[in-house]
Amino acid sequence: MSLLIPSLPDLDSHWLRVAHHLGARPDTTDPHPGSGGHTRSGPVTTAEGEPAWLRIWCAPRSEGAVWEGPALAAHLFDERVPRPALLAEAAWDGEDDDRWAVQAHLYERLPSSPLSPGPVLFQAPDLSEQWWVDLAEAVASIREVPPHPERWVLDQGYVHRIPDVLPEFAGQDLTVQRWETAHGDLHWANLTAAPLRIIDWEGWGTAPAGFDAALLHAYALPVPDLARRVRAEFTGLLDTPSGRLAQLAVAAEVVQAADHDDTHAHLEPFVRRHLKTLL
Repeated sequence: MSLLIPSLPDLDSHWLRVAHHLGARPDTTDPHPGSGGHTRSGPVTTAEGEPAWLRIWCAPRSEGAVWEGPALAAHLFDERVPRPALLAEAAWDGEDDDRWAVQAHLYERLPSSPLSPGPVLFQAPDLSEQWWVDLAEAVASIREVPPHPERWVLDQGYVHRIPDVLPEFAGQDLTVQRWETAHGDLHWANLTAAPLRIIDWEGWGTAPAGFDAALLHAYALPVPDLARRVRAEFTGLLDTPSGRLAQLAVAAEVVQAADHDDTHAHLEPFVRRHLKTLL
């Protein structure tokens, strides 16, 4: 089936059309916009009467790691990695060069909301001891998946360029000794409690060992007790040469993003203070 999509697609109406195409009933006429304006998501009910969540996004072409990420994740990661089940997917290519490709994913609806509306937490959530056990097991299970040769969260080239952003680390050995599979965006807006679910699997791939723990720790820094808990849970990953490089890479990403993003601008001073412990 081919749906005609204008160069600047009306994703609100398109979201409704995709829901009907997948046999789902929209539970809202006002789906949530994502950052950059290229996504829409919202609640729907499947033909079987089950609550679900429909997300669509548009891209210039229907290929690449992000395009393939959710389906590959559903295939490669087992039940030890708690995530919303992917119920259905569909994609449409525009017919002309100036048209967008649109992809849709229908997921089971989350039993609880994400822990934060944005990646950074500003107060400690009430998390059970079992939640932390489940998170540690999930991270370990992600790491067990062999690195995908065509999927990268970041590569050695990026790590070698860290001194361009953090010049105080110039002259240090920035060679990553251990690479592993990572979710790649494991922050507080991509985690739920009661029970734990990890969402947003578009960008998973290969990263320095400890990258997920490093990113979660960085985004917890404004809440010292939470940052200490993350560090305690993942000391075995963070306090290693690769874990140290993972923390540097995350810090460089935050500092770069701070120039054009208020959330990261707020986080930057906390990250720079943490960097002093890595020198």
